[in-house]
Amino acid sequence: MRRLPRQGGCRGAGLKGARGEPINYQPSTTNLTLVLVAALMVVAALAGACGNDAPSSNGRLKVVTTLPLFAEMVGAVGGDRVDVSSLAPAGADPHTFEPSPQDVQRVSGARLGFGNGLDLEPATEKLLKANLPGGAVYLQLGERAAQLGAQVIDENPHLWLDLDTARLYARIIRDSLVAADPDGTADYNANYDTYAATLDDVAAYARTRIDSIPAANRKLVTTHDAFPYLARYLGLEIVAFAEEGPGQDISPQAAAGLRDALKQQNVPAVFTEPQIGSGNKVLESAASDAGVQVCTLYSDSFDDKVRTYAELMRFDADELARCLGGSSGG
Repeated sequence: MRRLPRQGGCRGAGLKGARGEPINYQPSTTNLTLVLVAALMVVAALAGACGNDAPSSNGRLKVVTTLPLFAEMVGAVGGDRVDVSSLAPAGADPHTFEPSPQDVQRVSGARLGFGNGLDLEPATEKLLKANLPGGAVYLQLGERAAQLGAQVIDENPHLWLDLDTARLYARIIRDSLVAADPDGTADYNANYDTYAATLDDVAAYARTRIDSIPAANRKLVTTHDAFPYLARYLGLEIVAFAEEGPGQDISPQAAAGLRDALKQQNVPAVFTEPQIGSGNKVLESAASDAGVQVCTLYSDSFDDKVRTYAELMRFDADELARCLGGSSGG
C-alpha cells in the first residue's frame, strides 16, 4: 500500500521497511566545527547572563520545557538542582496543543528552555522561545541531536524513539545544565551516568521482546507517523498510518486504502495512540472491518500509565510483543 502523505513535520515517505544500523554520532570535520562554535556560543551566553550563580527558583535552576517528555529527562539529569516544568500537560498532542496566555507567566525567571524543534510542537515552542527572559538559553533537542550526527528521517521529529538518540538528548541536557550551573557539574554527570545506564537496560529489554516476534509479523500500522525511528531501531516495517497530518480529517479514500492494506499485508494488529482522537477512530474502524486487533503505542505524550521515557519504551516493547505474536513474558 502507498503510505499516506504526512504533513506538519512528520513525513513518512520512504520509510517502508526502514532498518538502520546503530547511529554513528561522529560528525564530519565541518559539522564538528560548527557544533563546537555553537556550543561555545551557548556557554558564553549562559556565563554572561548567569555567571556561576544563575538566577534560580527556590535556590534551584529554573527550566521550562515544551513537553512532559523533555521535563522528565531534565529532571532525571538535573535532580535536586533543577526546578523543571512543562508547558504542555500530560496527555496533550504536541502537534496541536495550544498553550494559554496564562502560560507566559510560567516562563518567567527560567534560565533554560528545552523543546524538540523540527515542527513537533509549534505553538508551545513559539510561546516558550518568545517569553524566556533576557539572557536565558533555548535549545532544540532534535535540532541539536541532528547537528551531532543523529540521522533525521524526512524531517520527522520523533527522534527520541531511537534509544541511541534518546541517550544523546540526555547528554545535550547534561551539557546545557553544566554550562548554566557549573557548580553542579559532578551531580549532573553522576545523574546522567545513572540515566544512561537505565536507557541501556531498556534497550536490552526492548530488543529481547522484539526478538520474540516472528519476523513476518514485525509490521506497524499506527494512527500517525510517529514511529520511523522506533522501526529503524528495532527492525520493524512501517506498513501504513492513518492520519494525513496533525489534526486533519481522513478522506474516505484513505480510510478505504487503510482497510485494504490491513487485509493484504496480513497485519496482526494496529496501534492507536492515547493522545489522538479522530485518527484513532478511523484506525479502529478499519481494524474492525479487517478483523484485526487494536493495541496501543506511546510516542510523544505521557499519562497515568506511562510517566517516564523508560516506562514509555518498555510499554511499547511489551505491547508490540503481545500484539504481534511475541512471547508473553514481560
